[in-house]
Amino acid sequence: MAKIFKNADSILSVTLHRNQFSDAENSFIGHVTRNTVTLDNMIASIAEKNEGVSPYMIQHVAELLSAEMLRSCRNGNAVDVLGLGTMYIVVSGCVNGENPGESSIPGFRLGFTPSPAAQEAMDSLKVDKVVIADSRPVIDRIINVFNQNEERKLTEGKGVRITGSRLKVSGEASGIWFAPVGADGSASKDESTWTSVSADTISCNKPRSLEFYVPDGLAEGKYGIVIRTRYSSNDRELKFPVTAVSKAVSVS
Repeated sequence: MAKIFKNADSILSVTLHRNQFSDAENSFIGHVTRNTVTLDNMIASIAEKNEGVSPYMIQHVAELLSAEMLRSCRNGNAVDVLGLGTMYIVVSGCVNGENPGESSIPGFRLGFTPSPAAQEAMDSLKVDKVVIADSRPVIDRIINVFNQNEERKLTEGKGVRITGSRLKVSGEASGIWFAPVGADGSASKDESTWTSVSADTISCNKPRSLEFYVPDGLAEGKYGIVIRTRYSSNDRELKFPVTAVSKAVSVS
């Protein structure tokens, strides 16, 4: 069966992550979404623009060049990569010892310095899409542990379970609160009106699950459950706390 060479899709997307190394709350680090163009994709593009050129001959020559470049690297040489830049050998990590020798070298890795032509290609790029990564907690389900209902009807002084992602309450200024919901259906932003959930009543504090008690004495009414945390992943914490507010729940 003949091999099918196919052109690659082309879109430049940048995802912005909050900069945890800056004191500025609105500082972000951009990561370009990696869309890998394969050898087959490039062969398809070349064949399309050069009628009469055999895709299989292009593939054969590319494989010969690749093998020769690897052979040169194995011989300890830097290699010019088709005029796009230089691939070179660097020591992987620090070399320790009073009299370091061959056995002290931890290994090698490849570095790459782009050519002026390659850098010029980068200078002409335009972004198609920008996405701001959201590290806030995500609330999927709210369960009244007392009667197992999931209708967001909670009971004062009884247990509630929340499932979702990035829920773990961790770090300075973190916590869980009940914020009164106004006539417009939104939770109050005035934190002085919020009722805190005591940390002693949080029996389960995991990234995908929270379990705690509705505060004793909380007045009947509608509330938004506020979750604020610095949790990122594993033992990592965010520089700034992030907040999520649930849809309105009723407390009786």
